[in-house]
Amino acid sequence: MRFILVSNLILLFFVSDAFSQQVFDRKATTVNNMGLSVTNVGTYGRPNVRNQPSGLPSMEYPRGTGTEHMFEAGIWIGAVRAGGATLVSTAAITTSSTAYSPGASGFEFSNDGTIILEQSSLPESPLFSPLAVSHQDLVAEFSDRRTIVGAVPIANHQEPLFADVKQEVYSWNFGFTENLSIVKYTITNTSVDAWDSVHVGIYADMVVRNVNTTLETGTNFFNKTGLGYLDEQYATYSFDANSSDNPSLNTYASVVVLGSEYRGMDFHPKYADDIDTLLYNVPKVRPTYWQFGAGTGNYAGPTDDLERFDRMASDWPLDAERETLRTNSPPSSVKQMISIGPFPRLEANETVTVYFAFVAALKPQEFQTAAAASKSTDNDITRAPLVEGIEWAFRLFEGQEQNGVRQRFLVPEPPRVPKLKVELEEGKTVLYWDAGSESSIDPVSSEMDFEGYRIYRTNIGDDLRGTISTNAQLIREFDIPGNEYGFNTGFNSVRLGTPATFPGDTTLYYYRYEIDGMLNGWQYLFAVTAYDRGGEGVPSLETSINANAIRVFPGTGINDSFSSDDPDFQVGVYPNPYRINAAWDGTTPFTRKIMFYNLPARAEIRVYTLAGEIVASLNHDAATYIGDTRWFNDFSVNRRLMPGGEHAWDLLSDANQNLTTGLYLYTVHDNTTGHVQTGKIVIIK
Repeated sequence: MRFILVSNLILLFFVSDAFSQQVFDRKATTVNNMGLSVTNVGTYGRPNVRNQPSGLPSMEYPRGTGTEHMFEAGIWIGAVRAGGATLVSTAAITTSSTAYSPGASGFEFSNDGTIILEQSSLPESPLFSPLAVSHQDLVAEFSDRRTIVGAVPIANHQEPLFADVKQEVYSWNFGFTENLSIVKYTITNTSVDAWDSVHVGIYADMVVRNVNTTLETGTNFFNKTGLGYLDEQYATYSFDANSSDNPSLNTYASVVVLGSEYRGMDFHPKYADDIDTLLYNVPKVRPTYWQFGAGTGNYAGPTDDLERFDRMASDWPLDAERETLRTNSPPSSVKQMISIGPFPRLEANETVTVYFAFVAALKPQEFQTAAAASKSTDNDITRAPLVEGIEWAFRLFEGQEQNGVRQRFLVPEPPRVPKLKVELEEGKTVLYWDAGSESSIDPVSSEMDFEGYRIYRTNIGDDLRGTISTNAQLIREFDIPGNEYGFNTGFNSVRLGTPATFPGDTTLYYYRYEIDGMLNGWQYLFAVTAYDRGGEGVPSLETSINANAIRVFPGTGINDSFSSDDPDFQVGVYPNPYRINAAWDGTTPFTRKIMFYNLPARAEIRVYTLAGEIVASLNHDAATYIGDTRWFNDFSVNRRLMPGGEHAWDLLSDANQNLTTGLYLYTVHDNTTGHVQTGKIVIIK
């Protein structure tokens, strides 16, 4: 025993000294419609998203709407080390800290200077790797071995488990995976001691709010979330139970225990019969909850390793408290933990693999209102889309058998996502796409089962309602003629005789479709999907609408006749007069928008008071401009197309002050020719 203790002390000194330097890295999932931030120290989320909504998402669904679901989350590993010490290593705990902080209590995992590895299984991706599992893998490695980060000791972490963790986050752009990411933890006991009664969980501070529209801060921001548990899905879930955020979407977020691999077997309550046959005790999936701050009774938060282990290893009186959690009755914000265990024993250098999923979902359309009843209602009907998403996560995790061996994450897939090119022409938007989807081979059936294409478009105002990434309407469909599937429309009306090409783009675009009647200055989302014929027991599968979606702003193109006296080429502003609030404005003084139009390719715009004082200066470069005001941060995404001859202004001065009612003058200077045009703006508040 003395030898083991000395060995551990020597090992602890070595890793603390030699591996004390680390690099903090955070990346977000981008391949589907859920933006989940992931770090290389075992945490999830971006805790300051409330104060800085324009940065990376925390757990945003749908992406680009401001509807967030997480403050911070992180892995917990608990075990009884041989010799009797009960230890829990945590990536995050309940704290007033605003983010991961090296050395702070509860942030007990660190790395050896490696950043997150990002790779993709998509052959056309610049991050393609034959080792990738999903369309976007985020891979990180970290450990609780180190008691010092840099020169900073980690508070209350003098005795680690010596757990090395490889964390892999998988995301796909299929239509059925838009709202989920799967996490794989490979956990190795690098101690010289065995671990007994091992539990693995995810702690999560779930906060469901719209960070673009909320007016609440502090406690009032955090105490509106309802919580629940789905027994059959092994999932905790969260929703906005009673906020006044408007507009906002009514959504769910969930953390799911999918399964684990222990000593060659599937180790999860779903496989109880098989586990019994092998003479192991069946593990449990346990949810537990506690309040931030001074919770009492069932809601008292754990404060040390013994209490944290007890939370992971004991049943919480869920049935008695279910209604309290779902109706958000506790007086303060409630944190949650979901864990699986016990794994009976993990010997030195032995590994266990545990899988979780993060899943989000919209409530059905009839519950997408600002009414309090729509937010607070939580039943089988409102949860149905969430349950469907969780079931897809299980289906992905369980995979398919090939040659008698089960392959995780192997499922029937839709065709390849069409490559989409969008061009703005006078008075219309033109979509071009390639034909690569037609030669896609399903990985399960090994057949080319492509059937057709669908074109989607949103309506004006969907961006302000937060539904632009979920409310796209089908406007046309084209499919293979002469078979028993679809409408047999054929492709003649959209297929080009000669493929279109564009400078700097090697793609051959075989299809073209025009849309007219669009309104200048408004935002539209366009997408082209591909779908297959399905098969035995498998429905027709379609690519995600958001996989190639692009936001389009119709308007005037580059004004090549800026120096002309022709009225058709004169610069202007709309709406003019501007009345607060314009129809496309957001709800804050920082999300207003007017448009300068008929601009040359490169120009300087200046706005003056009648006294000649410059109040705002804007630089326009059509080659790079995609919108640079708060409006675009809150209601759009970077993948958008601007018309070239237009530039948005937020009606704020260069000193970030709101302009008062009045008449203002403006000049537009063509940086190429030196020609200047002038005009007037009326602002009415």
